[in-house]
Amino acid sequence: MLKKLLFLSCLSLIPIFGFSQSTDFAVSAGGVFSPNSLGPAVACPNPPAPGGPVGEPVLCPVTAAKSGFALEGDLAHRLFNAHLASLHFELPVVGIPKRTASGEGFSSVYFTPGLRLRLSLPLISPFVSVGGGFAHFSTSVSSSNLNASRTTGAFDFGGGVDVSTPIPLIGLRGEVRDFYTGVTGFSNTQHNVFVGAGIVLKF
Repeated sequence: MLKKLLFLSCLSLIPIFGFSQSTDFAVSAGGVFSPNSLGPAVACPNPPAPGGPVGEPVLCPVTAAKSGFALEGDLAHRLFNAHLASLHFELPVVGIPKRTASGEGFSSVYFTPGLRLRLSLPLISPFVSVGGGFAHFSTSVSSSNLNASRTTGAFDFGGGVDVSTPIPLIGLRGEVRDFYTGVTGFSNTQHNVFVGAGIVLKF
C-alpha cells in the first residue's frame, strides 16, 4: 500500500515539473550605463548685461547621464518548444532608483514586452531577446533645463545565459540588455545598457 502511495505521489509531481519548464520568473540586480550619453542642446537664459535687457536664449548642453544601480524582474512563459530551442513571451521591467544628469537626480523605469529565443544545453541555456514598450523618467525637482517627468518609447534587445543548479526549480542568470530610448529630455541617453545577474524561479 505504501509503495502504491509513493508511486501515485511521484505521478502527481510530473505535471508540476512539466509546467515548471514553461514559466519562469527572474530577479536580477546590476547597473545601467549609457555609452553614448552626449547631452542635447536645450534652451537656457543668457545672463543680461549690466544695466541692459535680458539676452536672447542660448543653447546649453545637458551633461551625460551617469551610471546607476538597477533592479530587474522578468516573467516569461514558453510559447513553443522544439526541445533544443524554445520561444518565450517575456515581460521584463527594469527600475533605476537614481541617476544623475546636469546635476539633477532622476529615476527611470523600462517596460519592454517581447520574445526570447532560448537554447537548452546541458547545464546552461543561452538566450537572446528583443522587445518594445516604454521608458518613464522622472525627477522630484523641476528646473529650467530638465522636465519633471517624461515617458517615451523604448526598444530592447540583449542576451544572456541561465545556469542550472542542484535545485530543479531554481537557476542562476546573467544577462545584458540595451534599452534604446532616444532623446529623453534628461539627456541623450539613446543606449541604456543594463548588466545584471540574479536567480530564476521556475513554476
